Amino acid sequence: MRIGAFEVDEPAPELHEPHVISMLSPWLDAGSVGTLTLEALESHLGATKFARLARPGNFFDFTRYRPTVQYRDGERVYKVPNCDVSFARRERGPDLAFLHLMEPHAAAEEYIDSLLELLKAIGAKRLCRIGAMWDAVPHTRPLPVNQTARGQQRGASGARAQRRYEGPTSIMNLLTEGAEGLGIESVSLMTRLPYYARLEEDHMGVNSILDALGSLYDIPASVGDKEMARRQYREIDAQIAGDREAEQLVKRLEETYDAERVGRPESLPPSSEPSPSLSPEIERFLRELGDRLDT
Repeated sequence: MRIGAFEVDEPAPELHEPHVISMLSPWLDAGSVGTLTLEALESHLGATKFARLARPGNFFDFTRYRPTVQYRDGERVYKVPNCDVSFARRERGPDLAFLHLMEPHAAAEEYIDSLLELLKAIGAKRLCRIGAMWDAVPHTRPLPVNQTARGQQRGASGARAQRRYEGPTSIMNLLTEGAEGLGIESVSLMTRLPYYARLEEDHMGVNSILDALGSLYDIPASVGDKEMARRQYREIDAQIAGDREAEQLVKRLEETYDAERVGRPESLPPSSEPSPSLSPEIERFLRELGDRLDT
């Protein structure tokens, strides 16, 4: 069965007031936080895939999103990048659907319209965006998670105040606007990761998002790999130890974090967009520190 550009398995699932949890690559997937979070939830809940783009090449450039090759039982199998959709039924609360989004390189309007058709077809009640961004936050403090609903602040864990963002964004923000036009509630959970670490897979960020989702959907704390998260950040401690410049930078970030956490009268609500640019000096030093940590 076709719904817009999506091929949907039949019979299509009948879901109870489903909430759709989505991630967007690469725009909001720093440290693979969005990807790893959805995979952890799908594994925990035993999610079933039921839809994907019929012709992903209509929307994606495969020289930028590369296909992969794997061997299964001695047979070579190619995996083409796609926008996969899965669902999980729950005994209590709304059923959940999981949406692995990628930014389109072409026909973005058709892509978004097809997503809206799919949300409408399954009767989605909420679209919850999750993800992560690099930011000037210390790895020695709980990672901030900004929560917004329909663009308004709902609360933040370890809140880091930011100015209102103006600048480049993702065309996929039109999906949120379109969903709200259909009466679908919009929620966003974004965590900030230490700019200087730039882990390929940041499990502390994953656990931060899972903890925030746990308050919404009663997800147990055991879903995330907390030991891996602690081990990764202990390794950052070891790499920084003895580097006076790095230690001073982390100390300054800690002081800023602590001051903003207690709250300032002039603080504005956190934004779900990228942070304003840091000063050139800080940007340069963070890049150099990141290069040293990579080495």
